[in-house]
Amino acid sequence: MRSITNRFPGAIKGKKEPGFQEIFSLLNFDESPAALVDTETRSILFINSRLIKLSYYSQPDVTLKDVNFLLPGLDLDTAYSGEMRQLRLDRKNLAPIDTRVRFDYIDAAGKWLILRFLPGVIDDTERKIQLETAYRRLTEFVQLSDSPDLTQKVLQGLGIIRQILDCGVVCLYQADPEHPQLTRIAESGGIGQFPEILPSTDLIRLDKPSIWVTGNRILTELHRLGKVSGFEYVASAPLFQGGGAFGLLVAAGLGGIPINLSLAGMELLAALLLSTFQQQMLVDNLNDKIDHSIKVVHLRNQAFEYMNEAVLILDEKLVIAEINPAAEYMLGYANWEAKGQSYENILIGTDRLLPALRDALKGNATFNIGKAALNRRNGQSFPVEVKVIPVVIDDLVTGMEILITDISEHEESKAVTQQLEHRAVLGDYTAAFAHDVRNPINNISTGLQLLSASLDENDPNQDVISKMLGDCTRLNHLMESFLAFSRPLEMKFEAIEVESFLKRIIDRWQPRMARVNVKSVLHVNKDVMRISGDPRSLENVFTNLISNALEAMTETGDTLAIKAVMVKEINGHPHVEISVSDNGPGIPEDVKERIFEPFVTTRKMGTGLGLAITKQIVNAHKGSIKVESFPGGTVFTVQLPAERDEA
Repeated sequence: MRSITNRFPGAIKGKKEPGFQEIFSLLNFDESPAALVDTETRSILFINSRLIKLSYYSQPDVTLKDVNFLLPGLDLDTAYSGEMRQLRLDRKNLAPIDTRVRFDYIDAAGKWLILRFLPGVIDDTERKIQLETAYRRLTEFVQLSDSPDLTQKVLQGLGIIRQILDCGVVCLYQADPEHPQLTRIAESGGIGQFPEILPSTDLIRLDKPSIWVTGNRILTELHRLGKVSGFEYVASAPLFQGGGAFGLLVAAGLGGIPINLSLAGMELLAALLLSTFQQQMLVDNLNDKIDHSIKVVHLRNQAFEYMNEAVLILDEKLVIAEINPAAEYMLGYANWEAKGQSYENILIGTDRLLPALRDALKGNATFNIGKAALNRRNGQSFPVEVKVIPVVIDDLVTGMEILITDISEHEESKAVTQQLEHRAVLGDYTAAFAHDVRNPINNISTGLQLLSASLDENDPNQDVISKMLGDCTRLNHLMESFLAFSRPLEMKFEAIEVESFLKRIIDRWQPRMARVNVKSVLHVNKDVMRISGDPRSLENVFTNLISNALEAMTETGDTLAIKAVMVKEINGHPHVEISVSDNGPGIPEDVKERIFEPFVTTRKMGTGLGLAITKQIVNAHKGSIKVESFPGGTVFTVQLPAERDEA
């Protein structure tokens, strides 16, 4: 309308609003085809002579017709003053033509709209180039460099926005949290054309994307400054966060409104700019957290590497994920060997650990599982204190830590003296016993046998002689036990066929089993491999276990079951598991915890050395032995390494 209002300033800018006839006369003076539209009724009120020549419609043909009569598909609800659109114009008895249409509201209420039909159209090639350019610029915006300087990133973003909109200047205002004002934090193009400070009321009034053009009503300080600076249009869009606006994106320029400038476009670009703020703040926060986490992890790694306690980290499936150097030294396994192994393949020798691990899976820590002992890789047993601590993340147990303290030195200072004294006394005793008692016992036994042979079978003294012979045998066995426990083990290893080895031992015990009404059952899986060991020592192991089982079932009789199976590989080597089960009364709980200690026994006539010697032999074979007992049964389980394949 500037061309009209410049010629007739008094008509439009005067105090009295013009009537229809005045507006019609002004439109006829316009150099472009034009139409006056009532936006409330969407009806065409007037078309000038140039539009009549262009459309071949007369004034009566279009008067009070819907605006879509001339421009099919036109949406007036989204139109704003100064906007330029490419539309299709219907013509009377002629083919429609594409044309550019400019929208100009001539009243503050936005009721009266003048449509001006400008020459030329944007062809498909030009529009395609514009779209490709806009898309390319948007891609550049999304791919802004990850500069740690937020101001630099915002400046780059404003420069891209200015190129997308094809406008003169773009700037960004941010609400000042300490003062009721907006502060300009960045500007691209025309430095200083907009002020550094705007009143906060502008952010309240410009709460939606808007475009002001010269000649429109001035509603904000931003519009006033735009007019003072000589801009022909000023577009703005708020930046929202957390339900409130905290910034304002502003674009302005000279000449007509650029084709790429629209309300939807301003809203999109404001959202992209906001995402840049949020992304940078998120990156900054994450970087701070990462730096803090790295420091914490570094400190923990230092403690993990250099602490004296052995630490094993298990996942929720009780598989070892990591062990520290102290654990490598203490247990004899390298970190790479232990990784991926079940805990029970590395921590061998105690049955107290599993209940603590089950508690840890429920989120409960166990700070001491009680008196326990573990086996090193070489089979050596050593006393430990064990803590089991769950690793809980978001109320979910994701793993656990096992802390092991070797208390050998502590226990050693207490036990070495006792052990030395015990061994010294036992050595002296057994030596004296061997020299002074064994021969007399043999003589007594021989004499009793001769005496028994000289008497009639039915002589009542035969019972007394039989009991005395039994006592001689028991004393001889006691002496042999003392000697076996006190002297060092000397073993010669060889390959042993498990089934024939066990069957030979059981056959020797058949007469004794028949006397106490015990039936034996032997089951050896077909895949059981040979074991490498000392036959005499291992025979002593299973003789002790079978003897204890028969002793437990002497009064009731029942079944003695011996079973041999292969078990999963431990440290890359398969093991043979041999179990000896009885149906006796079981072992009392207080005795079971110390059953493998010297001089601990449940038998009235026992020495308490049989199971101690058994454990000593099994450990020397790099194996393990454990016991499970309950009212009505006891199971001793021995695991021995299978023979290595020399090939």
